[in-house]
Amino acid sequence: MMDSTENERMSVLLSKYLELRCTGTQEEVDIKRKTYVTMGYFGSDEVISTFHGGSTAEGLTLLGSDVDIMIILKDVIVMYPDQCFPPNMAHKTILYARAADCRPGYVFLQLPQLQKRVHYLLTDALVRIEDSMFVSSDIFREHLVSSTGKQTGLKIESNGPACIEDTLTGGEDVVVCFPCHSWPKEANEWITRARLYGWPRQTLIDNIVHHGCHLVPVGDKCSNSENTFLQWRISFATAERSLVHSFSHIQFKVYTLLKYFLKQIKGILKETIGDDDILCSYFLKIVLFHAIENSNQLFWQEKNLFYCFWFCFKILIAFVRAGFCPNYFIPANNLFKRKVHGQHQQILLDVLSNHHQMKWKCLSVGNFFKPSIWEDLCNPSIQAQLVCPRTTQVTAYIHDRQRMDHLRQIIVSYQASWSELSVFRKAINSLSTSQSETDELFSFTYAIQHLHDLATEQVYPEHMVATDNKTRYRSLRKCKHWMIRKASIGTELLHLATFHFLTGNFFKTLEMCKQVMKLASCYFTKRGSHPEQKLKAMYSHVYHQFEHSSDRLKKVYSEILSFSKKGLYLPHLCQEILRTQIRMFIPPLPYALFLSFLCCHELGDTTGRDEALRLLIEVQSDNVQGGHRSWIVHTLLGICYQTLGDNHRAIKAYWDSAKSQADYQIWNPAIERIAVVYLCMYVSQKSDRG
Repeated sequence: MMDSTENERMSVLLSKYLELRCTGTQEEVDIKRKTYVTMGYFGSDEVISTFHGGSTAEGLTLLGSDVDIMIILKDVIVMYPDQCFPPNMAHKTILYARAADCRPGYVFLQLPQLQKRVHYLLTDALVRIEDSMFVSSDIFREHLVSSTGKQTGLKIESNGPACIEDTLTGGEDVVVCFPCHSWPKEANEWITRARLYGWPRQTLIDNIVHHGCHLVPVGDKCSNSENTFLQWRISFATAERSLVHSFSHIQFKVYTLLKYFLKQIKGILKETIGDDDILCSYFLKIVLFHAIENSNQLFWQEKNLFYCFWFCFKILIAFVRAGFCPNYFIPANNLFKRKVHGQHQQILLDVLSNHHQMKWKCLSVGNFFKPSIWEDLCNPSIQAQLVCPRTTQVTAYIHDRQRMDHLRQIIVSYQASWSELSVFRKAINSLSTSQSETDELFSFTYAIQHLHDLATEQVYPEHMVATDNKTRYRSLRKCKHWMIRKASIGTELLHLATFHFLTGNFFKTLEMCKQVMKLASCYFTKRGSHPEQKLKAMYSHVYHQFEHSSDRLKKVYSEILSFSKKGLYLPHLCQEILRTQIRMFIPPLPYALFLSFLCCHELGDTTGRDEALRLLIEVQSDNVQGGHRSWIVHTLLGICYQTLGDNHRAIKAYWDSAKSQADYQIWNPAIERIAVVYLCMYVSQKSDRG
């Protein structure tokens, strides 16, 4: 039994432990949050807005944390029937929110009149009920799942209102929804609710109300109505993210502890109740909202961290005992209504009560995280590590790694929207008004990425139709200067190397490939991070050379390369790139070796060519950049063999590509490549026979 002094000491250790293993410092959390806010800002245009929610976007880095992406259709607007029709909305499709025969928090969406311009996703989802047209949430969602699956070739499933790719391990849900600029009438009580402790602040309340809510395609699963397929749920996702972002760092650590505890008892819930989702992380977020609103802010201190967690734990038990968990914005909506009742309610209450009696040792249960937090906190060597502050270099590395993760998402994601001039204007404006090094770095990257894409897209048609080398070279030179700035970012230099190969400057191409080869081997994904130690060693070298984060990142950045139909790419990959719906992605190390092989072959350097081929063969089985993760890696090897006239090995490599379990096989023309090789062999044999 701990006394108050020991409780405070252990709470401080727990706080430091969470910073080290889960949450990071306040600055690190802010960088994570800035990442997703920036992505939403630049990933939005006149047609759609992109919003990132879920634990990861809220700043949490915990195994199994999710990202929820809301695609908001801006050419559709939801209103209440008694609202005035704004003149500036004349070009939009208007939907009226009507009361639904179910729990508060759900509505029907009625189309007042069939207009000439109706969003295509609405067309097939319209259902006539007597004299009115309504939008079916079920049809809308399933139509989206079907069309997304056909476009990507991936197996897409619906999960609540969201579309998910079933092969994802990161837990990424995508929801397509409609905006409602009005605050829902069902939640008016939230605006005027008496708040004794001043959270959330009035300015935050006003901001949340000003931004309204969203309607997501899922009905009330507790409803007995025959019209559940017409119900749409009111989503407060944007409001919830704003509230979480307003947490103090200690409150955020409590949020992390609640999520940790839930993950640890999932196995117990599955075993005792048969449903490990009877408690979901959303319930814990709601518990924390209620806890913070109804407690003094002075209570939330580092020395009270475990007590704060315990306070929330008691609220959760009280909710389960009552069988009622009030939605934070619409208290009349009981979130427990569907699952927490009857025998399951009693079993869940027993499970939570048993863990409540364990006090600190409740942090020792479960097998999701091993060792458990409690086991680590009781380890003297870990306690000594926790009280030892990080070095300046380690802190800088952690911050820069987070910034690098965002750079990857800038360069790899949202490429389709970068053709919009408005995105470039946003980047320049953000660059000129940036208040921090992080803001400046992100804005700079968006700007140079846009310039790079714009330049290559403009030159691409001229280059491809040129009939002679002089005209082709002249057209390619036009975009060189626009590419140089992006080429300063780590392995992105390989795009400039591609340019030099296309202009016949093979020595320059080889020089650039050699320059990034070591760095390219440090590329890693969340599913395979063994090169992390290589990256740390490389970072240690550049840390002492460069004062600013942006300069360091340019030297250590490594990420998968992307090529589009409209940009510059090797003609050897024409079949693959023309088949892709969006972009072709190639890991940097295999691409650098492939480019080196082609250069050496053109120069007649058989020694260099054979060495590049040998290394490319080794990469096929690489844990991170191998063919089991990217089928294109096998294809690159096949092209090399075909270039050498080794048709049998080429066919073997193409077959390995075709049977790879990697994603996006629908875009893989490996079978067609095999057919071409067989045809060439047949023609050659027939020619030899005379």
